[in-house]
Amino acid sequence: MTDTPRVLILADDLTGAMDAAGPFASRGLATSVAAVPEDCEPGRFAKASVVAINTESRHLPPAEAAERIERLFRQVGGDNFGIVLKKVDSTLRGNVIAETVALMTASQRPAALACTAFPAQGRVVKGGSVVVHGVPLAQTSFATDALSPALSQPIDSAFVEATGAPAAVLSSTELQQCPDAGMCVVDAENDDDLDRVAAAGIAASSRFLLVGSAGLGAALSRALAVEGAAAEPPAVLGRIVYVVGSRAPASREQVGTLVADGARLVEAVNGRLRKEPVLSPGADVVLMAVPDRSGKEGDAHEVATMLARHAMRLVGPGNAQAIVATGGDTAIAFLRNSGNPVLSVGGELLPGIAYARFMMGTRPVWLVTKAGGFGDADALRRIGQRLREGAPGGA
Repeated sequence: MTDTPRVLILADDLTGAMDAAGPFASRGLATSVAAVPEDCEPGRFAKASVVAINTESRHLPPAEAAERIERLFRQVGGDNFGIVLKKVDSTLRGNVIAETVALMTASQRPAALACTAFPAQGRVVKGGSVVVHGVPLAQTSFATDALSPALSQPIDSAFVEATGAPAAVLSSTELQQCPDAGMCVVDAENDDDLDRVAAAGIAASSRFLLVGSAGLGAALSRALAVEGAAAEPPAVLGRIVYVVGSRAPASREQVGTLVADGARLVEAVNGRLRKEPVLSPGADVVLMAVPDRSGKEGDAHEVATMLARHAMRLVGPGNAQAIVATGGDTAIAFLRNSGNPVLSVGGELLPGIAYARFMMGTRPVWLVTKAGGFGDADALRRIGQRLREGAPGGA
């Protein structure tokens, strides 16, 4: 389409910023991610059609998260973007309401059009409530997440309680009934529903703040796609280093699959290595944070920082060509330590799994990010296969 509006995405962690940005890059739109919140000056993104900001605010107190959202919107020059998306976790973890309200205020949009469904990952919205693989959100492990439990009530009820403004729950064919102000929560069970939400948001972009997961980001990218564009996929020949800081049960299952395939497992007890591992040439490596013998887990930020330092050593001297980071804290710590505050996104390998290229000194390395709770037991294996598909002799 011509005169494509610029898109600004604000996400509360790095994996969220990446998975929302990936589909745009895959469809030919110049896409950048500000991985480090303090490094989002407008000049860095002058050539980008799509800019995703990692606000790193998921675990902040609500008032502090809201203040950061408003400040970063102003800092990046948010008024210069035609479409604004508040990217939220598809299981409603984090400061969903506080950040949405803050961004409505900062962007001067009187209404929020909210659809957090991500059908490709088994997350749909029925009657305004999230359902994960057929199970109501309140009955899943996301509801009791130790660091950031899911919203304990439907998003429309939480919005009304916080603001006193009206909210409505509608199907994707009833969007003309959305209130002029307040929140419109849209049910969605498939990509057709999301495409209708995206079209409505684009048509009334000055009125609506869009609120959604990577599913809505993908729908926006389909509507704004550059005709004939195709992303260049990675073609990895050398070692892949998987860095797993996520504590989600799904991550442990995914690591087990890699180890069964022959990857070398290196366990870091609360981020610490007892000794430097000796690695076979070319073998993939899984660096994984584990609790101590008593089951005690260390501070998430400290564990992520130590994992990042170990990962840099594993990537640096060998023939590693890619790093796969599971968990937003892990990925952001790695980029801070490697001096890569802004990423140019290449595209997405799989739904919700984005990739970018960054520099380790003078050597380019591919980075893939994945949210800890995403995917089945084969998710990391499939990422590795996709990374190698374009290489001679690849999968």
